[in-house]
Amino acid sequence: MTAARATRRILPEDLPDAWPGAATWTGVEGGSQPWRLAPAQLARIGSADVEELARIPNGVRLAVETDARRLELALTTQGPYADAPRRADLVIDGEHTATLEAGGRTELLLDLPGSLSRIELWLPHTAPTVLHQALLHEASVLVPAPPRGPRWTVHGSSITQCNEADSPLGTWPALVAAQNDYELTALGLSGQCHLDPPVAETIGRSRPDLVTLCIGANIYGASTFTERSLLPALIGFVDHVRALTPAPIVLMSTITSGPHREDVPNDAGLTQRRLREIVHQGAELLATEDPLLTVVDGTEIITAEEMHLLGDQLHPTPEGYRVMAERLAPRMAEALVSPVAGL
Repeated sequence: MTAARATRRILPEDLPDAWPGAATWTGVEGGSQPWRLAPAQLARIGSADVEELARIPNGVRLAVETDARRLELALTTQGPYADAPRRADLVIDGEHTATLEAGGRTELLLDLPGSLSRIELWLPHTAPTVLHQALLHEASVLVPAPPRGPRWTVHGSSITQCNEADSPLGTWPALVAAQNDYELTALGLSGQCHLDPPVAETIGRSRPDLVTLCIGANIYGASTFTERSLLPALIGFVDHVRALTPAPIVLMSTITSGPHREDVPNDAGLTQRRLREIVHQGAELLATEDPLLTVVDGTEIITAEEMHLLGDQLHPTPEGYRVMAERLAPRMAEALVSPVAGL
């Protein structure tokens, strides 16, 4: 007997498995708050900046299978990136069907096919967001959508958070996930990719089938480590992830940037060029004991001849993120299907 069509509430507390990409959700005044890093892990980092970034639902989305005729959402976005686009993306059966403005308080009422379909609504990738309401109207079937493929967790800096992308589906991790049919967990943390152990813990416990670590840009910018301290810190971070998951790990050094970083020592005495060499050294050392660890040289992903793809000689433009995705998608697929990985 077919169930009657009805309005179904689909907030995270109602259907938690329908909201992939978040480590957890908490109740706040008037709604639900997604967290990419759980509050318990944030307490161990002790940074207000990281806490704010954790509340940005980069890669967090609704994913259901339903025959509903309409989707209703109410959400609020707020600081800190006033100039970054605040948009949501609707995907129906794998096709990107709409990009929706979502600045400030936003209420959306979206038409759906009304026949059984996979529906995804990607939340804004640039701003802390509170979800006030989520309803499916005239639905007789409603279940969380299954993972669309292997689980992929990617961590990095603002170059991985991709504030310059036009919408959530324009980030290079989302583009790679779409091309390779991966189930994405996106942990790009603008300015805050510093090999923090609680982040390694989060990555390792995300049940990944593949892990990608993009290391170097923030370490250069904040002078986090010296020549003496970077190598053991990097190895310790990767070892922490490895202790929690048998998944293949791709360690990627930072993409090419302008000469103001490549050739100018930071306050810790490291140029970005030298920092990249240390990341590669660490990858080579780790790979001697870990056949499931591979390295990607970031200067092969955005080269010194492609500075036009960097709007400020550091962050890619929307076109730059598309180029990154085109080049990284086959590298990720190769790491996942290696003979040793056996996937």
